[in-house]
Amino acid sequence: MSQEPLQSNKQNFPNFYRTVPSEKALYAAIIALLKHFGWMWVGIIYADDDSSINAIKIIKNMIVESGGCVEFIKLVPSINDYTPERIKDIEQTIARSTANVILLYGSKNNVYYLELNVHVTSIPGKVWIHTADSSFRIFNVVNDTVVNGSLRFIMQKNENPAFIKFVKEVNPSRFPSGRTFTTWWDELCENRCPFNPRNRNCTGVESGRQIIWSHCNLKFTGMSYIVYNSVYAVAYALHEMYQETPLSERLQDINKLKFQDLKGWKASPERQIIIKKEAIVWENKFAKLLMPRSVCSEKCLPGYRKSVREGQPVCCYDCLPCLEGQFSNQTDVDVCIKCPEDQWPNVQKTECIKKALTFLSYEDPIGIVLACIAILFSLIASVVLGTFIKYQNTPIVKANNRDLSYLILVSLMLSCLCCLIFIEKPEQLTCFSRQAIFGITFSISVSSLLGKTFIVVIAFNAAKPGNNLRKWVGAKVPKCIVFFCSVIQVFICILWILLVPPSTSYNTQSEIAKIILECDKGSAIAFYVILGYLSILASVCFAVAFLARKLPDTFNDAKLITFSMLVFFTVWIFFIPTYLSAKGTSTVAVEVFAILASSSGMLGSIFVPKCYIILIKPQKNRKNFVLKGSL
Repeated sequence: MSQEPLQSNKQNFPNFYRTVPSEKALYAAIIALLKHFGWMWVGIIYADDDSSINAIKIIKNMIVESGGCVEFIKLVPSINDYTPERIKDIEQTIARSTANVILLYGSKNNVYYLELNVHVTSIPGKVWIHTADSSFRIFNVVNDTVVNGSLRFIMQKNENPAFIKFVKEVNPSRFPSGRTFTTWWDELCENRCPFNPRNRNCTGVESGRQIIWSHCNLKFTGMSYIVYNSVYAVAYALHEMYQETPLSERLQDINKLKFQDLKGWKASPERQIIIKKEAIVWENKFAKLLMPRSVCSEKCLPGYRKSVREGQPVCCYDCLPCLEGQFSNQTDVDVCIKCPEDQWPNVQKTECIKKALTFLSYEDPIGIVLACIAILFSLIASVVLGTFIKYQNTPIVKANNRDLSYLILVSLMLSCLCCLIFIEKPEQLTCFSRQAIFGITFSISVSSLLGKTFIVVIAFNAAKPGNNLRKWVGAKVPKCIVFFCSVIQVFICILWILLVPPSTSYNTQSEIAKIILECDKGSAIAFYVILGYLSILASVCFAVAFLARKLPDTFNDAKLITFSMLVFFTVWIFFIPTYLSAKGTSTVAVEVFAILASSSGMLGSIFVPKCYIILIKPQKNRKNFVLKGSL
């Protein structure tokens, strides 16, 4: 009647026949019970014998494979090895345990002495799972209480009505003599049946159903019923074999007879554990719950992922929110899922939703501010232009080529207005025109300043006796400079548009939860070539103006141009790193700000001082003041 799984090996045990299920069925039942209640965090106490040691190794692996964890494994001492230190160690292990479910694996004797010495069932808040068939009987004898919610696995039982008849009629003399049997018989039916068959009346045995723990209990214990079935199985098998085999063969081959597979018990794979939860009375601690819980960590809700604590079992983890751009829509996920590029997780990070399409527009506060500044500066440039046209015949306007002054003011006005193209929904046409208009208008402005500076230098040197530069003094040279320098920029822009034209693109990486509709420049090199060419023009203009700054004050535009170029360089030097570090709509805003800052710098540095004299100090706007250098 052994349940040892190793004895199922027919090579090592060819003549072993089971009349009881292997303990493997018990292992599977334990795992099914734990999974049914969701008890993924358990403690184990087992007996110090080979069978229990082998069983616990298998059960632990099965618990881990099913997703559970074992908090502790404690060995129950041998019957005579209970010392105060061991008792205290077991008590503290159970008391400190966070697992609410403890598996007690061992025989009834192990369980009895464990309870007798440690009183494990008196530790509150624990659900005990027993594998010893009579463990509840022993607990009741010791504590006279029932451990609510504790569960046990028992052998199948059944009644045998003929047992009472056997007790009344059997002659004890047919049994082996000895004190052991006599003692057993005295305890039989609670001493209600005397040993002497002549005086035996077995008073009260007929009501054996109410003799709960007596041998007369008609509902046999599991082990008794297994013995009963085993004996009858062998008896019937021998009887059948005896009848089917001829007498001559029986006599000749009596030593060769082998048992057949009686199939007294076979595992049924389709059988499932059935639990009536409403019939279980849980301990008071769990009264407020539908059932006890035993987990190391509570489930991670959707929107979170598990992060196993270092050095602890996988059942012990922290719940961390999913990272940016990730979501989880199930409980207890190990890894969050990344949303598609055009989607973003909701606030709870339980699902992905479409990203909002955005761009720098007039509805954004920064877009409104930049648009207002652009319009303001363009109006200021137009007012200055109108002022210069109105006072075109005054000396300060006529100095250094008033046509170039008009051209600079117009180009600055257009530079400011081109910023409005940046503050709207990007389309194919606007993407073409943005950088081209910006580059061309700025090249006209800077080349015009370069032309004005050359006029200063040429005019000053032409005034010296014997100098041949007089023929270069006039309007043609600066106009040629402006035309030539501007055409180069126009040529660069045309090549850019033809070879790698800018186009609209959807940027899903720059900003969180947004898709940036922007203009893809097509070629970053072409963009930086435009900026580089403007830098070359500005550098040449700055160098010439710096060399001409000490010329007589009659030609004081050189000083103003030098300062304006310093402003220009300062703006664009800070622009490059800021532009490269900006993301999304901030990139466009930085470029617009750089255009407006450099335009306003040139407008303020060159024309504000002149407007001050024209409007506020008109007495200085005379030829004699200009000639005296009193500007």
